[in-house]
Amino acid sequence: MHISEYVFKKKNIFYFLLVAIVLGGIYSYQKLSKLEDPEIAVMMANVVTVYPGASAHQVEMEVTNVLENEISALADINKIKSRSEANVSVIQIELEMDVPQDDIPQRWEFLRRKLELAIPKLPEGVQKPIVMDDMGDVYGMFYAMVADDGFSYQEMSDYANFIRKNMLEVEGVRKITVYGEQSPEIHITLSPDKMSEMGVMPLQIFSALSDHTKVLYAGSLQSGTKQLRVNVDGQATTVDDIRDILITAIGGSSFKLGDIATVEMAYNEPLRNTFFVNNQKALGIGISMESGDNILNVGKRVEKKLSSLRHQIPAGITFEKVFFQPEKVDDAITGFMWNLVISVLIVIVVLMFTMGFRGGVIIGSGLVLTILATFPLLMLADGTMQRISLGAFIVAMGMLVDNAIVVLDGILKEKDKGCKGKTAYTKSAKQTAIPLLGATIIAIAAFFPVYLSPDAAGTYIRDLFVVLAISLSVSWVLALTQVPLFSAILLKNSNKKKGRKAVNFYDKPIYRRLTRVLEWGMHHRIFVVASTFVLLFITVLMIGRVDQTFFPDFNYNQCYIEYTLPRGSNADQVNEDLKEISDYFNSLDEVEMVVSSHGMSPMRYSLVRPMMTENADNYGELIVNFSDFETMIKMRPVLAQYLRTSYPEAMSRIRKYSISILSSHTVEAEFTGPDPAVLKHLSDQAQQYMLQNPNVDKYTVSSDWEPKAKSLTAIYNPLSANKAMITRNDISNAILAATDGLPITKVYQGETPLQVRLMLRESDGSRIEDLNDIPVWGALPNIHGIMDNTTLQKISTGALSANEMIKTAITAVPLSTITHGVEIDWEEPVVRRVNGKRVIQAQCDAVDGVGPAQVQAELDEAIRNINMPPGYSFMWVGESEMKVDALKGILSYLPQAGGIILLVLLLLFNDYRRPLIIVLCLPLSIIGIVPGLLLTGQPFSFVGIVGLIGLSGMIIKNAIVLLDEIHLRLKESPTAYRAVVDATISRVRPVIMASLTTILGMLPLLTDPMYQAMAVTIISGLLVGTLITLVFVPLLYSVFYRVKINS
Repeated sequence: MHISEYVFKKKNIFYFLLVAIVLGGIYSYQKLSKLEDPEIAVMMANVVTVYPGASAHQVEMEVTNVLENEISALADINKIKSRSEANVSVIQIELEMDVPQDDIPQRWEFLRRKLELAIPKLPEGVQKPIVMDDMGDVYGMFYAMVADDGFSYQEMSDYANFIRKNMLEVEGVRKITVYGEQSPEIHITLSPDKMSEMGVMPLQIFSALSDHTKVLYAGSLQSGTKQLRVNVDGQATTVDDIRDILITAIGGSSFKLGDIATVEMAYNEPLRNTFFVNNQKALGIGISMESGDNILNVGKRVEKKLSSLRHQIPAGITFEKVFFQPEKVDDAITGFMWNLVISVLIVIVVLMFTMGFRGGVIIGSGLVLTILATFPLLMLADGTMQRISLGAFIVAMGMLVDNAIVVLDGILKEKDKGCKGKTAYTKSAKQTAIPLLGATIIAIAAFFPVYLSPDAAGTYIRDLFVVLAISLSVSWVLALTQVPLFSAILLKNSNKKKGRKAVNFYDKPIYRRLTRVLEWGMHHRIFVVASTFVLLFITVLMIGRVDQTFFPDFNYNQCYIEYTLPRGSNADQVNEDLKEISDYFNSLDEVEMVVSSHGMSPMRYSLVRPMMTENADNYGELIVNFSDFETMIKMRPVLAQYLRTSYPEAMSRIRKYSISILSSHTVEAEFTGPDPAVLKHLSDQAQQYMLQNPNVDKYTVSSDWEPKAKSLTAIYNPLSANKAMITRNDISNAILAATDGLPITKVYQGETPLQVRLMLRESDGSRIEDLNDIPVWGALPNIHGIMDNTTLQKISTGALSANEMIKTAITAVPLSTITHGVEIDWEEPVVRRVNGKRVIQAQCDAVDGVGPAQVQAELDEAIRNINMPPGYSFMWVGESEMKVDALKGILSYLPQAGGIILLVLLLLFNDYRRPLIIVLCLPLSIIGIVPGLLLTGQPFSFVGIVGLIGLSGMIIKNAIVLLDEIHLRLKESPTAYRAVVDATISRVRPVIMASLTTILGMLPLLTDPMYQAMAVTIISGLLVGTLITLVFVPLLYSVFYRVKINS
């Protein structure tokens, strides 16, 4: 028994299922996890290794190279990128995209084991490599805790820690990070003159501090049957404790450390990684959510918890939302649901006008049931509600009614023919069930490469396939069950007018005109087919005029600004500039809030917000909020003009949010080779071409190696140093104490660690300006200093007292006496490598209104013609590489999808000619797509490509139904010619209705930046696709099957 007949027999069961679909759909919609973006497993980790004192070149050769060799032996490694800077090596490991998500933690464990094996091969002084594998965390609830000037950073940290501990108790909260904290330190500031006068050497201070600050183990005492742990008292944990530490001078006298040094709580200057909101001191608090939870519910719980904690936080501390994902998700879902409702209403109204009120109700109710039935199945498939899955419902809107339209159209025709009883309602479903199933499978298979694509872009839009596959499958089932049953109820009395006879449904003016057009085409089929392919050729030539981009921008009311001063600029200068910029931005009426941070990005608060792992003193960032997306777009040129006019020495880039920003610049030319000098020369030439191009934003042209930076080198004099009993390590410690401060030990106040630093300063507390004047002590008294003949003679005659002799022995010597002076050097600030080879990138962005693809195409020939020595190579990276990877991901699975489609076509038709007809029709949709994109000014983006793939499925679906109808008509018509014409005319209404509902259902997406290009692609392609189905398919059929034309 056919399923269409079965529902008539078991009506009550089917009605129960429909009620279950409605209730289950509503329940599932409420329970489905709601997010801003799909969850994507990050296939990258960073290995950070500190090598204090080493230059970038030393770090590259002695650390990065060693670690890369070990890491490259691991399996499933796609790419290894490294950045070697002075003092630090950062290696980014990228896994192959086909590594299962559940296996990623295991891969990072293998990485840690490999690094353990590499540690013995590293030079002395290198710290243990640290693996950072949490780069995928998104802190979508990003607050700023803003404090008045009366609060210290330590107090702010205490309250932030209080918030963190309480927020971790909230259901759904996974992790919390705090940005902008300034760790308090204990600074012991020494005066060289006073130390010499008191007979004290730094080593004595080091020894005393080490003894008084560490925790000592004294074992345990057996006392009868008891065992008592033994402690040693006197551990210094506070500033006062450290001040009171007794120091024994060389001469034997003792005094407190506070008598010869200033001991105080302080922050290391200049302040780094600062965070401000509208130029008020603040800390950034980022909250990430547990995977699979509902961001809306978690957001409400977080807000409720924060509200309950406010009474425990003093006045003067407030909380501002920098980026609050729950609100954005709520707005997005509300907007999408309205678009979905509008799309449904548009489809229903159109159907009511074209298929009658009752027909519109039948198909419209089926559409609503299909959407509701999709929700529980989506939840079972671990799906989520976010911008991709919601958009997929609208993309599917027209396709979801295709099956129902075909079945209902057949029912109406049967009733017009006078068919009665249950047969009138089930015959159409029985006849079209298999063709519609094949067409549905093909429509789903067309999106299959999107689902299988392993790259980040494919993973991002994977839910598009999931939603379409579920909803289209459900629509086929309901078309064969709900449509016949509802038709029997609503159309039961539609033909009961007295004297009503069976009529020719197609004996109407519109059908008679279409018949004449088709018959003319059949008589001139060779001309029409040839003209169509000529038109296709012309359209293909026009493709170059269409702008191309990777992914559209997100419509956030926010942008962020990267502000970079030349290498060597200090943190104070960057912070001062950020303060001035923030003041100016806040003076603009259109700006609602300005958040500034120093050193790096405060945190990854959005999926498309790349985390800058480079902590650079010369870098700052601003996040600027506006009232809406349109205002942000309008104000970008104003902000850019101010920045570039007022701060010409800085590179400032105003960036919108998009998947494309996952690369540094949108246009990047990468050169590979061994010699840094040659690489820089090649990059300089490429940058010159970029500067000459009018479509390049001149302020963004740069190299990722940066110009050479100044450094100072103390030229060690071994003879003089040995005579003074001073080692290279003594010199290094003295310079460090006179600059950043020499770390000695740590003390703990509760759970807060306090770094203790030794600072060398002038007697008035100021920094020692000239490195040559820095006093240097040896580890031991300078015996050689009192062993020369002059000093010995003074000692023998009593002219030199014992105290004076001690003072001579422990007095520091100026740096200038044990070195050949301090020289200025120029060194590479950074060396970058990819897969073990040095690389350099010439980078730029396109001006507004011009796509990166156009700029790259204009630069391509000139840059490729740059003369490169043997052993050097060039390739485009940036957005281009991301787009190529995304296309490779899809194209690599097109054969599988094509195989499924061809197999289904062969099973349906059992010959090769009809599948060939369909395949030849597919490229013709370009005739509509290219003019559509040019007229609307939309770029052909990655989502546009996805739309093109989906459009192919729609065209194939219509063509299958038409060719199947021709096959059925051949059994009834007197000639093949008549069969082709009559079959085509009989398919006019369902084909036009399916196309019209799809086109109109896509209209709400024309205002959505994410889906605009897809909507234009499908709408314009389908307008031509409808003509292809109704004209070109029958003409090709007549050619392939040599249909004789009636006179």
